[in-house]
Amino acid sequence: MGKLDEVLALIKEGTRTTGEIAQRLNLSIEEVEGIIRVLESLGYVEKIKINPSCNTCPLKKICPGSCVVFKGNIYEVKRDDEK
Repeated sequence: MGKLDEVLALIKEGTRTTGEIAQRLNLSIEEVEGIIRVLESLGYVEKIKINPSCNTCPLKKICPGSCVVFKGNIYEVKRDDEK
C-alpha cells in the first residue's frame, strides 16, 4: 500500500487532521500536506470549512460544548456523487 492509499485509508477511518495522520504514519506534517494536496486535486478528499456558528459546525456531534478556536485543517473523503 502506497502513502496515498495509507493517508486516504486513515481519512476514511476518521483520522482527519494532518498532525494525526503524520503521527500515525510516522511522516512529517509537510509530507502529509503534500499527499493531501494530491488527493484533493484527484477529487478524493475535501477540506471541511469550519464555521464559527455551532449550529453549522461539522464537529457539533463530538464537541463537548465549549468552543475552542481550531487553527488547522480537517479533511474528509468526498462522497462518490461529489467526485
